[in-house]
Amino acid sequence: MEQPPHPGLCALSMMAGNADELRHNVREAFRRGASFLKLCVTGGVVGAHDRLTDTQFTVEEIAVAVQEAAARNTYVTVHAHNNEGIRNAVEAGVRCVEHGTSLDESTATLMAARQVALVPTFAVVEQLLHETAGAGLAESTRDRVKGVREQMTKALAVAKHAGVRIGLGSDLIGPAQDRRGKELSLRAALETPMEALVAATKTNAEILGLSGQVGVITPGAQADLVLWNGNPLEDPELFSDPTNAVLVIQAGQIVKDLR
Repeated sequence: MEQPPHPGLCALSMMAGNADELRHNVREAFRRGASFLKLCVTGGVVGAHDRLTDTQFTVEEIAVAVQEAAARNTYVTVHAHNNEGIRNAVEAGVRCVEHGTSLDESTATLMAARQVALVPTFAVVEQLLHETAGAGLAESTRDRVKGVREQMTKALAVAKHAGVRIGLGSDLIGPAQDRRGKELSLRAALETPMEALVAATKTNAEILGLSGQVGVITPGAQADLVLWNGNPLEDPELFSDPTNAVLVIQAGQIVKDLR
């Protein structure tokens, strides 16, 4: 199978037009080694032929993926921007909604009741705002992206008020992956640095089903640690520059040491 040209991606996505095709693709994804599934259930920010208000897949179709994942003791997350798509996914039994741009109070309340997590993605929005042309997009895309940033900020507040569990992710791929720490800086400005850090560690571990194994510093947990050149809880902009991470320990092994 040909590998995609983006570092960090292991395989290309697969298109499905109905429940039978979706079930086939889900099983194929697991055959290739997938550990969980992600579906696109609404249009996207930079899609040429869809809109943020478009929905993709019905409740019944999404439930097929959830069923197949559950049979393998794993889960489904979804790319979703509008409330109809989010509700379809929640009703179908997914674990997490990524982006959640237009999330409203009633949908957030449903997510909280069903214990479905939210992962906003501010860093990729910032990248598209400042590097629209560099991303190969028309300048007209900038206004659309700006609207997404404003809506996503409101959605974060709505989700917090409803008691939704909120993780942290950047949605950055390819060469931009080295700037994923920007998400922490952006979230720290909307919440607090400690809330952003907990979302990126403890909460993310819970969403992934790895609670107690990673995301916490405690005896018996995997030793994933970062030593920063400064105190990011006092200056969260430190998160944005990877050179500020002077020591990185991954699974107990030193993988970066600039001390």
